[in-house]
Amino acid sequence: MNIYSHNAFTKNMEKFILSLYDRKNRYEANQCVCEGLRASQELYSITPELIEYAVVTNKADSSFLKGIKIFEADERVFNKISSTVSSQGILLVAKIPKLSDRPLQDTPFALVLDRIADPGNFGTILRTCVSVGLKDVWFSSTSVDPYSEKTIRSALCAQFSLNLHAYNNVNTLVDNLEKEGFQRIYRTDPSGGKNCFETGKLFEKSIIVFGNEANGISDVKDSIPVNIPMPGKFESLNVAQAVTVILFEAVRRKILR
Repeated sequence: MNIYSHNAFTKNMEKFILSLYDRKNRYEANQCVCEGLRASQELYSITPELIEYAVVTNKADSSFLKGIKIFEADERVFNKISSTVSSQGILLVAKIPKLSDRPLQDTPFALVLDRIADPGNFGTILRTCVSVGLKDVWFSSTSVDPYSEKTIRSALCAQFSLNLHAYNNVNTLVDNLEKEGFQRIYRTDPSGGKNCFETGKLFEKSIIVFGNEANGISDVKDSIPVNIPMPGKFESLNVAQAVTVILFEAVRRKILR
């Protein structure tokens, strides 16, 4: 095991890591917590330069963390700083990447998330975006934090591979995106609208808005409703499922490849 200093983990470090579970503290420190072996491996493979240090127990495998400062904590102390019920004995403290101001030039359409409240849903959406090759994601400031420990764990650090853009008002965002060359605005609507599989211009430099799990989408001016046909007549899909269906329709059409 590559232990930087066997007794280096301090009470001040413990307090600091616990403070990072609060959104305000995270952004003041510009640091976040990534916990678990697989998530830690993903973060190290994506962007090791953002990792400040690792905290591990003596049972954890930290051999992959080449060049990373590592501190060892006993299991009792580690369980105090862990956000999981069954800890794997490894967590990373990492810098939060700077949010993007503008989309990449080759972004085919704008994926906009409106007030997504569940970190599991948000994380799944981000993983799906990475899996299909979509680079830009917009999310409302009232959504769950993409750099909360739960969202990071759910996304398996996918957010560190994406250009994330935060916005305060969806209609102001739409105005700004139109200035960037995006045109038609679509909003997902389980109660009706155009069939997403038959909407020809759905992915042509468009804006596609997905809404809150419980309350749906904010009022979006001049938006066209689209839905996912469900022959089984179920009321609606989970928002992460809906995003997955729409994004893989873009893959099927070879918009994303």
